[in-house]
Amino acid sequence: MRKFDIIKNGETKMQDVERNQLELFYDCLDASNNVLYEALHSDYFSLIEKTVQNILAGEVLTDVEEPFLRRLNEIYATIADVDFSVEDVRKAMQAIVLKGLKEMNLPNGSTTPDTLGIFMAYLITKLTNSSEISILDPLCGTGNLLLTIANHLDKNCHLYACDHDLWMTKLTSLTSNLLSLNVEIYFQDTFQLNLRNMDFIVFDLPNEAKTQENYFPYEAILHYKEMLKDGGAIIGIIGNDFFDYDKDQRFKKKLLEDCSIIGIVELPDAMFTSKPKSILVIEKKVQDKKNCFMVKLPSFSNVKEFNNALLDIEAWFEKNKKRSEE
Repeated sequence: MRKFDIIKNGETKMQDVERNQLELFYDCLDASNNVLYEALHSDYFSLIEKTVQNILAGEVLTDVEEPFLRRLNEIYATIADVDFSVEDVRKAMQAIVLKGLKEMNLPNGSTTPDTLGIFMAYLITKLTNSSEISILDPLCGTGNLLLTIANHLDKNCHLYACDHDLWMTKLTSLTSNLLSLNVEIYFQDTFQLNLRNMDFIVFDLPNEAKTQENYFPYEAILHYKEMLKDGGAIIGIIGNDFFDYDKDQRFKKKLLEDCSIIGIVELPDAMFTSKPKSILVIEKKVQDKKNCFMVKLPSFSNVKEFNNALLDIEAWFEKNKKRSEE
């Protein structure tokens, strides 16, 4: 069995496959997990790890008895001659991870919806002309946000990720390996992370208790901005009540010492079952004039209204951002 191949977005190739490739890859992952569970009775994430290791190796590395070995070889053979797109692989892995979170009765808040990653990739293209950039997700969870962004950028991306949960870092690593994306991953508390000269820092902030004396989102952003290079940007998903806890304006004053808030995008209410969210865009650059774009996005399925919102953002960048040619 040879290793499976992936093709980058925008490339096309004739496929002798009768069904959707995303479904094919998902079914391979799922069937492999099921066989491995019969053989080993391991926890779900351990099964995913062994499945991915086998697929990447192009052979069964897991020590199992002959009947299971034969079944696994048959499963992996179904994808051996298929060229998958990076998005098919990423989406299949995301679906498998979500299934694992459900089966293990864990919250799925560590996985950010694809549409938000795609939209944040769009914002990155508006903020830089550079063909080579660094991107850090200091609260990476399963890695879906960072990897979605990377898949939708036509740039050479140096990727960095951090999470305090060991399995989240492992899942990020497994998916990035399947996508042939090199991600430098840190298993540690986000406040211990001390990188420098990042072009972009992206994140999806967790919902935090309102009674905290030190509000985590404020502390996190003030910590992250120190890792940005001058002119770099933070693009983060925040709760709509984000600014409500800055009663004494201490956070805002500290942030604006060397940064500017250049955009707030309110996300569609229908995307969230509880707490509505927005995307906050911060640039590490002090602006003489306080000017930012503020947009409320309609449903992503409302193409006309969504395009109108994008036109508003485009107009803001056309008017306010004087980007030098790289």
